[in-house]
Amino acid sequence: MAVILKILILVVGIGLGTVLIKYNFQLTQLFGHNYYAERYLGDGGTYSMWKLLGTILIIGVVVYVF
Repeated sequence: MAVILKILILVVGIGLGTVLIKYNFQLTQLFGHNYYAERYLGDGGTYSMWKLLGTILIIGVVVYVF
């Protein structure tokens, strides 16, 4: 049972991370620009923030499962 749960977490986590990376423009339009991301990551930092969050999510889920 635990194996099935970990596989489900892996699939959902990778899917959500992919959505964050692929649809960063739409997420920025929906939630607006992030001041701190723009300040510390430069122009277009909000888009980079969504991509970084997606990448971190995917890596974190893979590390958790394996």
